[in-house]
Amino acid sequence: MSTAENWSPENPILAYLQTLVTTKKTLPYGQPVVVHASVSHINSASLLRLAAEIGPHIAILQIPADVIDDWSSDTIEQLQYLSKKHRFLLWEGSKILNPLVNFMGRADAPLETRQALADFIKKSYTSGPLRTATWSNLATSWAPAAPVDQQENDVLIPTLRLAAREAVATTAKIIQTEISAEMNNYSSGEEVEIIIPSTETSNGWKEFSPNNTGSSLRKSSTISVTTESVTLHAQFHADDGVPTPPQLARSVALCLPGTIDTAFTPDFRQSTIIAACANSDFVIGFATNEPFFVNHRGTDIFELALFDGNGNPQAGIDAAKLATLPYLNENGKSLGVFSLVSPTLSLGFEFDPAFKPNGSESSAPGNETPYKVQYLYHAIGQAVALREKNKQEQEASGLPERTPVGPKIMHIPVVIIV
Repeated sequence: MSTAENWSPENPILAYLQTLVTTKKTLPYGQPVVVHASVSHINSASLLRLAAEIGPHIAILQIPADVIDDWSSDTIEQLQYLSKKHRFLLWEGSKILNPLVNFMGRADAPLETRQALADFIKKSYTSGPLRTATWSNLATSWAPAAPVDQQENDVLIPTLRLAAREAVATTAKIIQTEISAEMNNYSSGEEVEIIIPSTETSNGWKEFSPNNTGSSLRKSSTISVTTESVTLHAQFHADDGVPTPPQLARSVALCLPGTIDTAFTPDFRQSTIIAACANSDFVIGFATNEPFFVNHRGTDIFELALFDGNGNPQAGIDAAKLATLPYLNENGKSLGVFSLVSPTLSLGFEFDPAFKPNGSESSAPGNETPYKVQYLYHAIGQAVALREKNKQEQEASGLPERTPVGPKIMHIPVVIIV
């Protein structure tokens, strides 16, 4: 398994992924897989066919919306329908909300300039042809690059959080209005309901709801307010124990620079990790091209912060300073690490007409498991096997085990499907 035990993420999307691992039995090898639709899917019909085919076997569908030629509100509605039907989340994966590296969190940069740029980034999140915040559970951004001990200089993440709140508030009100109108046409025997859970979180803060759109609250030096507590149950009532996704939950994954053959400084990587820890209600974790899912086996944030992708200590890291930061010493927190499964692991894949997922009996003639689903299982199977091999080699090397400290991490594989 790729998860740590006995943890309850405050981020609603990470909590849902944890739930899927334990309830959605059709996930390949029990992994909360993200499938990234490649640029070969350039129209809505192709994208929706992919979503319908692999939806039962994934946790998240990453969508390059800006390359879909006929992207429209109808495409969004159909994706949301399939998301609810097959219980997976949506991630707009083509846009990096903050294209600026090492600027937005700098205290020596004029606040007015940083705020103006943050407002522009906010518009790119909520407006334009994609309107990402109105429909996508996840988005991607570079970190603001505030010094590790000066997260109060960050204006980016608070601005994106507020943008998500505003977009969700508007969307929720529209949905409530539409459902209220539709309910007038239903017979008395039909039920449509919007369930709004408790507005109190485990840490005592008020969660977002359509009736609670007040000003953001503060914890320590950074704004930190959850953005979603509304779950829609209008059409699907799962009978297999898998809950429907939190359609109005919003979160951001920060791009995590690599540690090997990289132009990025260790300080920027550290800042990215601390920014996620300081805002773990809204920042779900990290998107990285490093093969952590294969090579990195740690389950806590200290190992991610102090070691490179090969498990070697990073040069230039002040471990003692990191150990004093409150964000890294809150054991109740959790973050996700989204890492790409190398396409090379799928070399040698062959379609098997008798294949059936998760070791079930062979499929009946005429009921073959689709090619893309088989490819997904093959890729994840290879990655899981390699990860286990590396783990065994590490254990055989006699290196002492380290007790996990600080926020835990959940490893989440990303597979590109052509």
